[in-house]
Amino acid sequence: MNNLRFYSNGKLLISGEYLVLKGATSLAIPVRLGQELHVDYLPDGNFTLSWNAKVQDEDWFEAVYDIPGFEIIETNDIQKAGFLSNILKAANKLNHGVMKNTRGIAVQTNAGFDINWGLGSSSTLIANIAKWFRVDPFVLHFHVSKGSGYDIACADAQGPIFYQLDGQSPIVEPAHFDPDFKDNLYFVYLGKKQRSDSSIQNLKQRLEGRGQEIERVSEISRELTATHDLEEFEFFINELEEIMSGVLGMPAVKQRLFSGFPGTVKSLGAWGGDFVMMTWRDGMENLKSFLEPKGLDIVFTFDDLKLTGSHI
Repeated sequence: MNNLRFYSNGKLLISGEYLVLKGATSLAIPVRLGQELHVDYLPDGNFTLSWNAKVQDEDWFEAVYDIPGFEIIETNDIQKAGFLSNILKAANKLNHGVMKNTRGIAVQTNAGFDINWGLGSSSTLIANIAKWFRVDPFVLHFHVSKGSGYDIACADAQGPIFYQLDGQSPIVEPAHFDPDFKDNLYFVYLGKKQRSDSSIQNLKQRLEGRGQEIERVSEISRELTATHDLEEFEFFINELEEIMSGVLGMPAVKQRLFSGFPGTVKSLGAWGGDFVMMTWRDGMENLKSFLEPKGLDIVFTFDDLKLTGSHI
């Protein structure tokens, strides 16, 4: 147990954003980009835990904590250190035996994606820490986050999933989502990371009393995986955007940023930033040419992000 390694997948939420918190069935996909966590136990340590976090192999954050209290001793970012301290304390409370007789620990993490992309820097961290402490990742998640937990489900999923929340009880079901028209699906980063917890808090009232919308969004989540026709898929996407625009009282992203775009555009996850999914019939290079004047240059195909197998 001197050297442990864990890995969790990143994620994208295709349907059900926000309403998943109220019981809507959502469609989500784990992506091939994720985060590693390496733990080295130091038998001659001085009862401290040193944490070094990298993003795409570049140093990003450092902290030192005491053991077993996980109070911050030193750090280069007090906000990040506090967030991590809360997760470690919650995990230790759920299973304090992991820290028993531990004199020192060196942890290194490495996110394989830009953390601003919203692909799950927090969820992959929580999932990895849950594996390390041998605790239920959903229990840990609900201790430290207001999110639905779909991203936690994606962390270990082998492929797309349907995700539903019954109170704080997650229902996870494998979904087949590998569309015939996947070469016409693109994921574009809008250049502005959204904080999911604050988005949820700000819109809490708007999510109440939405039984009809929840039912229809749940139906569409399943219809998205059943259709073999791009135009029908686009119809469903437009309906989802219309529903959520009404729920949130916000213009849909196509109306706001891509008026006149010849395909559909759908926000993924928190509205206003992170990734959008686009349908486009004229190839990657022409899409990039269209997006370039808008300053958008991070574009993935479906197969670029599709999870193809385990990293462990």
